[in-house]
Amino acid sequence: MPDFNRPHLIAVNGIELAVYEAMPATQVQRWPVILCHGMPELAYSWRHQFAPLVAAGFHVIAPDIRGVGHSQVLPNKEDYTLQARLDDMCGLLDHYGYEKGIFIGHDFGGTIVWGMGIYHQDRVAGLCACNSPFADMPMNPLDLYNMLYGPTNYFAYFQTQACEDKFNEDPARTFRFYLRRDTGKGTNLSRSRMHDAESIGHVHWIHDDESTWPGEVLLNDEELAHYADAYRNTGFGPALNWYRCLPLDYEYQKKMLPDGLPKITVPVLAVGSELDFIAAYHFYDLLDGYCTDWEKTLIPNAGHWTQQENPEALNQALVEWLRRRFL
Repeated sequence: MPDFNRPHLIAVNGIELAVYEAMPATQVQRWPVILCHGMPELAYSWRHQFAPLVAAGFHVIAPDIRGVGHSQVLPNKEDYTLQARLDDMCGLLDHYGYEKGIFIGHDFGGTIVWGMGIYHQDRVAGLCACNSPFADMPMNPLDLYNMLYGPTNYFAYFQTQACEDKFNEDPARTFRFYLRRDTGKGTNLSRSRMHDAESIGHVHWIHDDESTWPGEVLLNDEELAHYADAYRNTGFGPALNWYRCLPLDYEYQKKMLPDGLPKITVPVLAVGSELDFIAAYHFYDLLDGYCTDWEKTLIPNAGHWTQQENPEALNQALVEWLRRRFL
């Protein structure tokens, strides 16, 4: 399995991406599995998935998305658009000599997965979104969130320097805030256990005393240090820029697809979690409008951080789907 402190540094799309990979010694399946992490995360978030996916016969590739971990940090907000991140994924396929890949994304990594299905379906064999419902953009998403949830929503706060400064002030504390397990009273993502205006404004609770945070920290000390050290080096600004580019992504979609989104026709697996109330499982029921060949599965005893909270159940679901649809 890869050493997450020693990535391969690969030149793609005009930048240098840090990539972690592993593959079977023999009988490698036709298409690789590309693992796309969310925010605030790293390729390290997939550490529990490598061994089962390799054992199933797949070449597994997990990049640190541009701007975080060991990947190159770019100077401008505009360097972090969805199109730039999609071009990075196409560049990875080209680097390894693959026509297509099976893309699995978690959280904001799901925007990459869905984006590959919308804009680069010719490079896609299959898609899996974990805790990342499909997000059509009928209007500027920042305006939409302000309209639906008020000006304190996390999309709006992510736009600010004050948010970036708070996250950077103590990266370990930021990860203790976010990566928490629900012990019966919700987490800092949703204390009400609902997808409501209060929960969509959750980021502001980071200013509260840590003793008031519900749930428990998901990570052990070594895991927490891995995340905190990485983000201490890069700062949280690049990862926040993925969100700050959402209005630009909307304008691009409007320009390139004025008549609406194309149907995604490759196999799609939608993974939700029992205790994820932000990216709630029921939102996947909207996929009939966007996908022609999709199914969903529910991971028990897990919140938003599925691949780290209940890796065994997720691994079983992924391997079963991959074997059934791609072997």
